[in-house]
Amino acid sequence: MATTVTATPAVEPVESAVRRVAPHWWLVAVLTAVSTLAYIDKNIVALMIVPIRADLGLTPTQAAFALGSAFAIANLCITIPAGWLADRGDRRLMIMLAMSAWSILTVTSAFSQGFFTLLLARAGVGLAEGLLPPACYSLIRQSLALDHRGRALSIFSMSALVGSGLAFLLGGFALAFLEGVDISALPLIGHLPTWGVTLVATGMLGIPVALLILSLAEPHRAAPQATDPTVRLNDVLRALWARREIFGPLTIFSVAFAMLSNSLNLWMAPLLAERFDMTPGETGPRIGMLLLVFGPIGLITAGMLIDRIERRWGRGAQLVGLLVSLLLFLPAIMQPLASTRIAFWIWLAVILLGSTTYLLVTSSLVARMLDPSMTGRAMAIFLLIQGILGAGVAPTVTAVAIDTVFATAAHPISTAMSVLHGGYALVALAAASVLFLRSPRPPTAAEAAE
Repeated sequence: MATTVTATPAVEPVESAVRRVAPHWWLVAVLTAVSTLAYIDKNIVALMIVPIRADLGLTPTQAAFALGSAFAIANLCITIPAGWLADRGDRRLMIMLAMSAWSILTVTSAFSQGFFTLLLARAGVGLAEGLLPPACYSLIRQSLALDHRGRALSIFSMSALVGSGLAFLLGGFALAFLEGVDISALPLIGHLPTWGVTLVATGMLGIPVALLILSLAEPHRAAPQATDPTVRLNDVLRALWARREIFGPLTIFSVAFAMLSNSLNLWMAPLLAERFDMTPGETGPRIGMLLLVFGPIGLITAGMLIDRIERRWGRGAQLVGLLVSLLLFLPAIMQPLASTRIAFWIWLAVILLGSTTYLLVTSSLVARMLDPSMTGRAMAIFLLIQGILGAGVAPTVTAVAIDTVFATAAHPISTAMSVLHGGYALVALAAASVLFLRSPRPPTAAEAAE
């Protein structure tokens, strides 16, 4: 009688085992890591705005335009095409190309000689990073079940705060370290200022992180409508307009929070220098730790609340948006005016609990209310508006207010930030209230049974 020999299976690689057990959450983890790096590249210049201005001879308005508006204008050029590609093309390839481009351009930023070269380099970073969010939101929308999507999107949205936190934390440590080290003998970068060397190191981080994309598989677009070429941008716009009672106030809510968050992010280091005479090396680690602790707590809590409220009563994203708006109204006004460092950090911690939940609220409602074939382009539209008015307009508006309206104030930066941020928070609260009141109440179980 023949003996059947059973081959002993080879030991499964750790990565394959992880992907086999929880492939969807592995995808979320990788996309979150990629997005975190993008936010590091985007935000690390905010910590170094004071030395960059000094070395390149920039005014506050020039610095805000080069580091904020140029980034947003570039996003304007690429975000809608990126959404179109995310709904049709290979999203893995989009992400890898984006990472390669923004890493190279971040390194290029380090060699800027003035306003225009810095503006072009940072615009290039914005152009490349504009490819990322629509592809990531589309992948998450297709890969995660509805009752897990709130948590998945909250984890992904956490990359904004984790990336910003690491930008301040690692950037602060790097600047403090490089101030005491002689790097003049190093090839290629020895002549760069400390902020330039920090940007070179930041850009190089993209190479190992890009390799993680190879561990993902492009999901099969099983639904015919997901690749239906007849679904055009006009169809997406019409779908948004058809539900304008929801998407109208949602747009105002998300834009107001985007403007507050981006203005705070870019002008926080100069604010601390003005009020408490703190250097970037001192402020970076403190801001970074607060971002890394309070930001994720806020987003995870918001994601869990959205899922739980949605299952029981409906309108989860709308209610969370309203609660966050109420939470942040007073801190938005008081934080720039804090008279002591302790008060400043307490107000900032409260703001960071909810400052980026607008991304989670927006993506949750878009994913829930629109067809999968429209998700990428719909999110691209929201990200486009948020990017233009948030990253593009808000920091420059703050700079202009500092240079003109509040130039004669005892503390121009803190006064301008308090007035403007309070206005943004008030608009967000009003829009969140309208959004909640206009959202139809879902039927109860008894009503559904009837």
